[in-house]
Amino acid sequence: MSTLKVSSHDIRKIIFDNFNDTDTRFSNDEILGFLNQMDRYKTLDDVLDFEEVLLDMEKSGLLRPIAQNFNTRYYRLWNILEPATCKACNFTTYFAQAEESKACPQCKSKM
Repeated sequence: MSTLKVSSHDIRKIIFDNFNDTDTRFSNDEILGFLNQMDRYKTLDDVLDFEEVLLDMEKSGLLRPIAQNFNTRYYRLWNILEPATCKACNFTTYFAQAEESKACPQCKSKM
């Protein structure tokens, strides 16, 4: 059984479209709800494992963990997300100004 890794770009797009405000609280469960609506993930029977992606977003300076109970983690953004287009491959994704080590999720070039 192959495990599909959740794309950090997909999570960033969900945050950009639905929670892109530093005062808005959101949870990993809410992100999961949006992921489950995407064709790419909809057919999977298992709960999607994307904790590692969220932890990387915490380390990068994007997400600020504010609370946790059992399996639910709550976040706020340190800074809002803004669209950024890769100069190497022209792929558009979303980054916060404060994030360090911005790399294109498509071609891995530094942005």
